Amino acid sequence: MRLRIEYVWDDEGGGWGFRVPALHIVGGVNGTRLEAERAAIDAINFTLEGVERDFDDDGTEIEFLEVDVQPPARAAAS
Repeated sequence: MRLRIEYVWDDEGGGWGFRVPALHIVGGVNGTRLEAERAAIDAINFTLEGVERDFDDDGTEIEFLEVDVQPPARAAAS
């Protein structure tokens, strides 16, 4: 599964912003693009961990999927 993350440089704030449209996440850091990637992964994990608490157990059968959020594989420099 792939999850779209959009990164934008904020000239005014002097840092990187990010959006995860599918999860309605918007964030940013006053740091490097790599720090923005790490912050986006943290935000995704935080959001997904909270989803379970949003529903009541009304006697329905429940299963859980294991979801592992990893940064994208980078091509090796040649």
